[in-house]
Amino acid sequence: MTLKQLEAFYWAASAANFLVAAERLHVSQSTLSKRIAELEAHLREPLFDRSGHRAVLTDAGEQLLPLARRMLGLADEMRSLAAGGAGLRGHCRFGVGELAALTWLPDLVALTRSRHPELVLEPQVDLGQALERRLESGELDFAVVAGYSSRGAIASEAIAQVRFSWAAAPALVGAQRAVSARLLQDTALVTMPPAAGPARMLEHWLAVNNLEAGRRLTCNNLAAIASLVAAGVGIGLFPNGWLRRMEERGAVVELRSRPALPTLEYTFQWRRDDSRPLLARMREAVAATVDFSKPSPLW
Repeated sequence: MTLKQLEAFYWAASAANFLVAAERLHVSQSTLSKRIAELEAHLREPLFDRSGHRAVLTDAGEQLLPLARRMLGLADEMRSLAAGGAGLRGHCRFGVGELAALTWLPDLVALTRSRHPELVLEPQVDLGQALERRLESGELDFAVVAGYSSRGAIASEAIAQVRFSWAAAPALVGAQRAVSARLLQDTALVTMPPAAGPARMLEHWLAVNNLEAGRRLTCNNLAAIASLVAAGVGIGLFPNGWLRRMEERGAVVELRSRPALPTLEYTFQWRRDDSRPLLARMREAVAATVDFSKPSPLW
């Protein structure tokens, strides 16, 4: 047997389907299937039951999976030792939200390039719930998401905290500098979609304080939300780093709220069954660069 065959088997068994596994390995689906068939021929055992709508592991496949994971992990360690600490190789596909993409993602990419020049990074920007689904299906190696995952297959580790504050265009609120029930009823609330972490945090805050928004305008782009709020379309909430820059330019004013908006905790998420050295190294790189307080270059 070969490591390529074991790698094909591992990802086919771990990912949502053979197509996702092939994409992870950057090979065609036919090449992936050929490698698995070669491994099955070598072991003289079928590893997948292909009789149904979706291929599932046989008993032999279930027994082989943890062994294949260990062998691939040992192979990674051997490559690292042979390289004399030269760094990781291969591909790393990971997910972040738009806030991360507009603040610390460039720093993460730069640091990883310096530490692991032969590692190809493939960042994916999406909403938190979508990133969790893609992580569980095997499409991503890890993700940095607001909150802790409720999915049993995903592990979450706290990596950063973000403070948000309310903001509005000066002309929209005049001398009023507080968020009230009347303001929420009379003024549009401009927010991210419900699947985004800040939107979920906001909904919880509204429910706990028995408040309701009269009108809503949902947008999946933070820069566009900032422009809409600055134009006086409605009120919104922003990370404090963004808000400071917007205030300095005179685009918005900060609004007080009692109680204040809660801190939003972001976590580094990965699949519990994935123990590759890649994840520990990337977790270190994220911890060294994560900084949601940086002002956006767009504002």
